[in-house]
Formats: sequence, structure tokens, C-alpha cells
Amino acid sequence: MESIVKSLDSAEQNADATASTAIPSGRSGGTAATAARPSWGRRARQEAPRFGMVGLLVLLITIFCILRPVSFANSANFRTILVESAVLTILALAVMIPLIANDFDLSVASVLGFASILAAGLPAKQGLSVPLTILVVIGVGLLVGAVHALLIVRADLPSVVVTLGSSTFLGGLVLWYTGGSVLYEGVPQSLKDLGSTSFLGLPLPVYYMVVVAAVLWFVLERRPWGRYLYAVGSSENAARLAGVNTARMRASALIACSALAALAGLILTARVGSGNPSISNAYFLPAFAAAFLSLAAFRLGFFNPLGVVLSVYLLAVGVNGLTLLGVPSWVEPVFNGTALVVAIGLARLSVGKSRKLVTGV
Repeated sequence: MESIVKSLDSAEQNADATASTAIPSGRSGGTAATAARPSWGRRARQEAPRFGMVGLLVLLITIFCILRPVSFANSANFRTILVESAVLTILALAVMIPLIANDFDLSVASVLGFASILAAGLPAKQGLSVPLTILVVIGVGLLVGAVHALLIVRADLPSVVVTLGSSTFLGGLVLWYTGGSVLYEGVPQSLKDLGSTSFLGLPLPVYYMVVVAAVLWFVLERRPWGRYLYAVGSSENAARLAGVNTARMRASALIACSALAALAGLILTARVGSGNPSISNAYFLPAFAAAFLSLAAFRLGFFNPLGVVLSVYLLAVGVNGLTLLGVPSWVEPVFNGTALVVAIGLARLSVGKSRKLVTGV
């Protein structure tokens, strides 16, 4: 495996060397070193698409601050946006992982909902301690991911069909376990403290989100597992010929996805102090929209954790600002649905942009 990493590094270095020695067209005269070094303006134009969504977020914040200077532009509102979107960010990061390997997990919102119900019900109904409840909830997420891996990778069934089926199955289990009622009685205070305790003015869920995003960024960008996963997504056959265990990579991505979704459900229950059997409906579209929007941020054409975080808060700022402007309640699902379609369109454009950035033309 280490030889594969070295070969990938060597290929990247050769590509960088080729790009750095290419002489821009339309120029003449000067030394080769001067010609090989692109001007500041050209570098800025090349890098600008990577940070376009950052500019869009700043623009949205500026517009809403002007339109609603009292209700939007205050620390309490920004704190609310940070806290309310922490669970969604973790779920969107879960969605991203199998997408890197070209697998879809449509059950993430249902896994979140099922985990949230278990986190509320196991201590209240079955009398489990909080540490044991946490272990069971995460274990259930791992089990769901293992079943997905078995059916999708081993049995070679379509990931969309398998995860859609498991999503329906988990939804039925939630209704059976709760009877359609919200679980709020008997939820231990120690569990609620995990979601309501503040540190430096921010509740703990924000820090959970930051840790998850940082770990994923490190693993995907700096460790062989991330390189192999991106290689599988680019070309599974080529990755297999290069010695990558593609089946293991896809399986690990599916398991990690479900485990993170279960963690998001656990954090959700800790934050709100209850388990709602219909809560998953509010998370599905925004999570997928944010995951696809990440293709148009930072690493164009590639799903990436920093892009997911930025996308979630871009959507959150948009919904929050529109709400404060007094738009009807139906605007939020329309906004999220439109964002998903736009995200897929930007994803196609981003692939072309990323190739231009690499070739320097």
C-alpha cells in the first residue's frame, strides 16, 4: 500500500512540475523562469472559482444584515445558526463519504431518526445507562453500515435500492417503537447535558461538529485511506489494478457513513432532549444539497469536508435570512430542493473548472 501512496505522490509531483514549466500562450520574451511563473492576476483568476461560495456566503450575510440589521445582525442569531446546523453538518459529512466512492446512501436521515429515538427511548423505556446507550446507538449505526456493505459491495446490489429499502425499514421500526409519539419523558439529564452544556459561549454540539469535520479532513486529505477512496471514486477499475482493495474501501465508507449518521442522531437527542419519530424528514434534502454543493468549493469537482461545512452554513444563512424577512413556511423546502438541483448543476460545471485549474489554460 505504501508503494501506491508513493506512486500517487510521484504522479502529483510530475503533474505540478509540468504545470509549473508550461509557458502561457500569447506571451513572448523574458526568461524561462519568468514565463513559467504565472502573474498574480492569473493566479487569482485560477484560484477564484475555489472560493466563489465563500464570496456568496459573505454576500448573503451582507444583504441580510442590511435588510434586517436588528434581528439578523446580532450575536444571538449567529449563535443560533451555528448550533442549529451542527447536527446537519455531521449528517452531510456522513452523506459525503460514500459519495466519494460513487455510492449513494439514501438512508442517512432515517439512521439519524432511528438513532435519535433509541437515544431517548433506551434510557427511558429499557433503563439503560447513558454510556451504554451511547455504545448501543453507535453500534446500531455500525451494524446498519455493515449490512449496507454486505448487500452493496458483496452482493453487488445497487446502493440506491438497498439504502432506500433500509430507510423505509428503519422508518417502520421507529413507528413501531414509538407508536408515532414523541419520546421526552425519562430522558436522563446527563444525556441532555451532552447537548446543552456550553463552553466559551457555544454549546458542545458545535465542538462535536468541528472535531468530526477536522478528523475527516485529516483522514481524507492526509492519510492513505482518503487517497484510496478518491481513487476508487475516480476509477474503480484503475484503483483495483493499482493494488487498492476497492471492496474494502467502499465497505468502510458505507460503515463510516451510517456510524456518523447515528452519532448525529445521538447528538440531536442530547440537544433537544427528546426523540421525534418524524424528525428525519427535515434533514434529508439539506444534507444531500450540502454534500453536492461541496463539489463547487475549495476542491472543485471533489467532495470535500470543508466544502460541506461551508455549504451547510450557506444554506442555513439563506433559510434563516428568508425566515426573518417573513417569507411563508413553504419557502424553506422549496429553497432546499432548489439548492439540491443547483448543487448538481454546479457539480458538473466544477469538474470542468477543476480540469482547467490543473492544466493552467
